[in-house]
Amino acid sequence: MKQSTIMMVLTAIIIAIASFGKYTDSKIHASATTILEDRLKPGPLLSHRFDYYGTYIDNAFSTPVVSIDTLLKHKEDILSAREETGKEWKSYLATYLVPEEDSVVKLVDKQMIKIDEKLDDIFKLAETDKPAAQKMLEQSGIKEDLPLVTDRLNWLTDLQTRVGQEETVKMLSLIKMFDNFMIGAMALAIMLAGSLIYAKLKEKKEANTKPTKKTATKKTATKKKVTKKAK
Repeated sequence: MKQSTIMMVLTAIIIAIASFGKYTDSKIHASATTILEDRLKPGPLLSHRFDYYGTYIDNAFSTPVVSIDTLLKHKEDILSAREETGKEWKSYLATYLVPEEDSVVKLVDKQMIKIDEKLDDIFKLAETDKPAAQKMLEQSGIKEDLPLVTDRLNWLTDLQTRVGQEETVKMLSLIKMFDNFMIGAMALAIMLAGSLIYAKLKEKKEANTKPTKKTATKKTATKKKVTKKAK
């Protein structure tokens, strides 16, 4: 193989490594970003939202007979937790949602709004008419709706882990592919570089062993002086 051809192939290998490396870097960066921003960070946000419905509100419905007085004792904690976790829920909604996640989010969001509106109506009525508020509370169905909300919030939390694992597998697969590409490219480059070095050494050896031409020296005849005899 000619030296110029080898140099062209080596240059092509360098360009291919640089191009594929840039592509791999962008893909890994994108995967790492989505794992962090769209899967790891939403975990605590969903957990806090779960606590709002599964702990703060559920505590008010933990007794066999739902009491308006028990609910009102938890009112301050409920409203405070709602405000804080409501902000976190909006932050979660701003992340990237996969299609199956988005459909569940829309469903549970409606259920959460429904529960909060019912609680607001009960709290407002309790300010003027506790017996009526007690009756509204018993007929509200909040206690039956809570498990539906908390189950879906749990499902969303688990989904973050599952999708995060899938993204990690993709990232590791891409890294492995790049490693294999690098091994093949480096092996070919070493082989071509070896051929180039061998060709150079061979040329040098041939130059050292090549016989040198002797320059022929032309002999010039010397003229003899003729001395004339005196008469």
